[in-house]
Amino acid sequence: MPKFFLPSTAGVVGEMVRFTPEDARHIARVLRLPPGTEVRAADGRGYTYRVLLRTVTPQLVTGEVLAKEEEESEPALKIHLYQSLLKGEKMDWVLQKGTEVGIFAFQPFLSSRSVARPEPAQAGKKQNRWSRIALEAAKQSQRGIIPAVRPLATSETLPWPAGVPALVAWEGEQEKNLRQVLTAIPKPEELILVVGPEGGFARDEVEFFMDRDVLPVSLGPRILRAETAGPVTAALILYHYGEI
Repeated sequence: MPKFFLPSTAGVVGEMVRFTPEDARHIARVLRLPPGTEVRAADGRGYTYRVLLRTVTPQLVTGEVLAKEEEESEPALKIHLYQSLLKGEKMDWVLQKGTEVGIFAFQPFLSSRSVARPEPAQAGKKQNRWSRIALEAAKQSQRGIIPAVRPLATSETLPWPAGVPALVAWEGEQEKNLRQVLTAIPKPEELILVVGPEGGFARDEVEFFMDRDVLPVSLGPRILRAETAGPVTAALILYHYGEI
């Protein structure tokens, strides 16, 4: 059954809802769904709706809410991926695959070794692009939410909420691997994962994170590409806590 995201909370059974213009074109021209077709639509706030299409045109698609259900596809553990900015389309890949895996939110940031350094005017455009990628990936993977993509930050301005455990993937860590660190952490409600750029983190940057109680972890003897590390590690974390 096709799944879409509504622009706002749908409300109660029997209410008529209106799909976004983009979804209207997709429903009418690409999927060619006729009136009377039942689809699923999420409000991004933890609820999914069964919706019966009533009006179907490329300009306007409306539907009637048949049922409201709690979303069951979302992991209870909310992973925030702090991803150092990557070159070219690598960030697109991180956003797409990270959303498919189940990441809750993305925080792009500039680290000392980041090669890509967009001008301030470009940063907003990139954020909008990444948000669209997260939206499309959320639809494809049947997510119950659209992961948030936060404005570009720097290593020094990253937020560290109190009580939220944070890990930084670092090839320089020789003592503790991901499994050992996770075994020592009771399943949290939220977790921050920090991943570096193509050249990895500088030692002083990792020490800066450690001063803020961020735990360095090894991802094993093989070095993952910068765009691979975030989605793969997030999947391993969710698996460890029984979310996959």
